[in-house]
Amino acid sequence: MNQDLGANPQYGRAKLANLLYARWCSRHITSKNPHLLFNASHPGLVSTKQSTQDIHEPFPIMGYGVSTVLEPFKKDQFEGAQSTMYAATVHNGSGEYICPPAVVEKGSDMSNDVELGEQLMRFTTELVREKTGAGKAKGCPFDLTKV
Repeated sequence: MNQDLGANPQYGRAKLANLLYARWCSRHITSKNPHLLFNASHPGLVSTKQSTQDIHEPFPIMGYGVSTVLEPFKKDQFEGAQSTMYAATVHNGSGEYICPPAVVEKGSDMSNDVELGEQLMRFTTELVREKTGAGKAKGCPFDLTKV
């Protein structure tokens, strides 16, 4: 689970994890604390350093297309923040995927897989405990049994 798959698969895996975490938190935290909402938002294609400069190293040819050809179609930072602002200020649901401009979408089958979300949280717990020395005097008290 914790392996380098290359830039594009790794990016997709990180986005999937965002949705799985939001849905896990919604099931386990919002259910007991209804005023805490957890959602994942998608900004769309935004003009950022990543999409104009950093894209060239992992994708020399495709990066040129993303950084130049697609530039006129990209959103600025304020337009890119629209879904997140909607989720933070207007939307009352939890465990949802908010896409541009401010629309709740289902997401992929994997992002709706409850067991995959549980596996990810177990893996995360183990990794955080290992890296922080949980259980030791100065370790991270990461304990999902209290959630």
